[in-house]
Amino acid sequence: MTDAVHDHDAPVPAHDPPADDPAARGRAALAALAPETVRALAEVERVVARTVDAATLALVRQRVHDMLGLPVTPQHEGALPIGKSEALDAWESSDAFTERERALLAFVDQFVFAVSDMADAEVEALLAHTGPLHLHELANVVWAVDLTARADHVAAAVLA
Repeated sequence: MTDAVHDHDAPVPAHDPPADDPAARGRAALAALAPETVRALAEVERVVARTVDAATLALVRQRVHDMLGLPVTPQHEGALPIGKSEALDAWESSDAFTERERALLAFVDQFVFAVSDMADAEVEALLAHTGPLHLHELANVVWAVDLTARADHVAAAVLA
């Protein structure tokens, strides 16, 4: 039996992150100390990108970052249409969002704020627009976006 070489075994490329991107600076600093962690985060991001459509991912990413008080990375800026981006703080009453998007945003808010306090109402509202498997996938997307945003923020503050 021979040892197989996998993508996740490849070294994390060294590069100088843009000065205006604290998340990239944090990720680069983390890569220097814990390359396996960075490879795992990158894999989580790849899976997320394949799990939901780009519009849903942009909405989740923007809301999570807003809730955490973090800027969206430059590579993701503009992914959310300007009308939705401007209305995001008032999503509950804004006509810019569909009922499905409002249900998703309520789910995101509760997930990021206190997932253990998630009420049946948030889950049922989202289930009215999707099936249980897709809801589970959406929960994983929210978790992944939240995880990577927090990890990059902490790495930027502590390691970069």
